Amino acid sequence: MTNEDFARVFMLIGDLMELKGENVFKISAYRKAADTMLNAPEDVATLWKENRVMELPGVGEAIAGKIDELMRTGHLKFLERLEEEVPPDLVTLLQVPGIGSKTAMLLYKHLGIKGLGELEQAAREGRVATVPGMGEKKQDALLKSIEALHRRGENKTLLGIALPCARQLMMDMIKVDPNIKQVLPVGAVRRGEETMETVSVVASTDDTYETLQHFKKLPVVDEILRERDYKVEARLKNGLKVEFIACFPEQLATTLVMTTGTDEHRRQLRDIARLKGYELSMGGFIKGDEIWTAHDEEEVFRHLDLPYIPPELRKGNGEIQAVQQGEMALDLVTLDDIKGDLHSHSTWSDGTATIEAMARAAAVRGYRYLLLTDHTKSLGIVRGLTEEKLWQQQAEIARVNEVLSGEGFNFKLLSGAEVEIKADGTLDFSDEVLAKMDIVVCSLHSSLRQEREKITERLIQAMSNPNVDIIAHPTGRIINNREPADLDMGQVFKAAHETGTALEINSGPDRLDLKAEHVQEALEEGVKLVISSDSHSVSGLAMLEYGVITARRGGARASEILNTLELDQLLAQLKR
Repeated sequence: MTNEDFARVFMLIGDLMELKGENVFKISAYRKAADTMLNAPEDVATLWKENRVMELPGVGEAIAGKIDELMRTGHLKFLERLEEEVPPDLVTLLQVPGIGSKTAMLLYKHLGIKGLGELEQAAREGRVATVPGMGEKKQDALLKSIEALHRRGENKTLLGIALPCARQLMMDMIKVDPNIKQVLPVGAVRRGEETMETVSVVASTDDTYETLQHFKKLPVVDEILRERDYKVEARLKNGLKVEFIACFPEQLATTLVMTTGTDEHRRQLRDIARLKGYELSMGGFIKGDEIWTAHDEEEVFRHLDLPYIPPELRKGNGEIQAVQQGEMALDLVTLDDIKGDLHSHSTWSDGTATIEAMARAAAVRGYRYLLLTDHTKSLGIVRGLTEEKLWQQQAEIARVNEVLSGEGFNFKLLSGAEVEIKADGTLDFSDEVLAKMDIVVCSLHSSLRQEREKITERLIQAMSNPNVDIIAHPTGRIINNREPADLDMGQVFKAAHETGTALEINSGPDRLDLKAEHVQEALEEGVKLVISSDSHSVSGLAMLEYGVITARRGGARASEILNTLELDQLLAQLKR
C-alpha cells in the first residue's frame, strides 16, 4: 500500500464515523492520522516493517493496530463493520456544500439517497424539498452546489503534489543517467498554477535517446502513453500524468522558454521573433539554414527586446504588453525574503507538534518569528482554546522563548489565535482578550454558504474591529472540494484597505487563498498582504513556498508582503 492508500482508508473511516454521529474527537483523530500518512516523509509500509509506525505524529496504539491489520491481512474489520452500518457511497454527499453528516443521513433515511447522482435526481424531481427541515430554498441551493461540482469536472492535481513529484523525478533521473547535465520542471508546474493535468520536466543531456530510455525504465513509470523523438508522455504508478522532454545542452535556454509559458504566451513570443526575421523554437532562433541558441533564458528574452519575465507571470494574459510599457513589476517576492510565519497550529488545538517543536523548527529555518494561532472555542471539533487555555498557552510561549533565547536563537514566538468569526459576525473572544495577544488572526470556518451580502458584511464586521490584524484564507475555499464563499471581493478589499487589516495568502496547497487573481486585485486596492503556511505540523512549515509562488503569480513584490519585515517593523505596520 502507498501512503495515499493508507490516507484514503483512514479518511474514509473518519467520514463514515461522522455520518454515524460518532465522537468528534475520534473522528478528528482518524482524519489527522490520514493527513499525517499522506504527508509522511517515509513510506508507512516501510515504517510498519521496521516497527516504527508510532513515530508518526497522531498515530497511537489503536491506529497502529489497524495499520498492522491492513498490512498483514489486506482487510480491516473495523472499516468493514462501518461499511455495513453506513453505505460508503453516502460519503460522496459530504463533498456537496451545504450537506453535513446529519443532512446526509436525513436524505438517506427519508429518500434512500446514497450517492451524488441519486441526490441530483431527487432534487430535480422536487423530492428533496419534502424532507423535514429541507424545503424548496435548500433544494435549489443544493442543485447549484451540485452544478458547481460538475463544472469543476475531474479533479486536477494540486501544485503541492505536482511540484514534489517533479522534483522526485528529477532526482531519480540524475541518479540513473550520467548523460544528464540539468533537469528542471516546466509547464504548469514551473508557472506555479494551483492545479494541473500534467507534470512536465525538461532534461538537458548529451544523449537524448538514452535519457528518454532511462526515463521509461524508472520504477515509478506505470504506462507509456505516447512517444516522440524528444519526449515521452507517461502515467506514473501514483496516477499522475507526466511529460518528460529531453534536449541538448545548447538548446536548454530556448527549450525552457518554449515549454514554460502558456500556449498564448509562446504564440506572442513567436510573433515577436517573426517580426525580427526569426522562427523561435525549442531548438533555438532559426533564420534560413542558421540556428542561433542562447546561454540562458535572460538572453532569449533580450534577443526579443524584452526583460526577463519570471515563469509565474508567463500566462499570456497581457504580461508581454505590460512589460513592454513598463507597467508590470518583475522584482517579485522570493522565499528568501520571508522573515517569519504568521499562521501555525500546535497540539493545543488540531496540530500534531508541540509548541516548542513548532517554534524550534521555525527558528532552525532561520525565521525571526512565528505566530502561534491555535483555533478558538467555537471550533469544538478541533479542541478550540477557551480564554483559560489561552492564558496557559501564553505562559508556555514565554517559557519556550526563554529556552530558545538561552540557546542563542534570534527568534521570537508570538502569541495569537485563529479567532473564529461566528455566523452573526461577532468574534469568539472579547476585545479585552484580543488585546492581550501579540497579533490576532480571524477566519471563517462555518456558515460559508450564507448569501453574498450577509457573509460579506460578516467579514467586514470582523475587519472593523481594531484588535483584528489579519484575515486568514478569506474565501474559505478548498481546491477540488469546496467552492469559495460568495463574497463581494471588491468590498472586502476596500474594507481591508480602509481598516488597515492584512489579508492572508494561505500556503496550504488545497487552499492557496487568496488566489493569484485576488492577490493582484488586492494589491491594486493597496491592501496589506501576508504569506503564511497555516502549518499543523513541523513539516508543514515548508508549505510557505506555495504561498510565495501564488504571491508571485499575483505580481507581489517583497515590499508588498508584511512578513518580509523584521519583527519590530512588522508590528509597526499592523493596524494596532
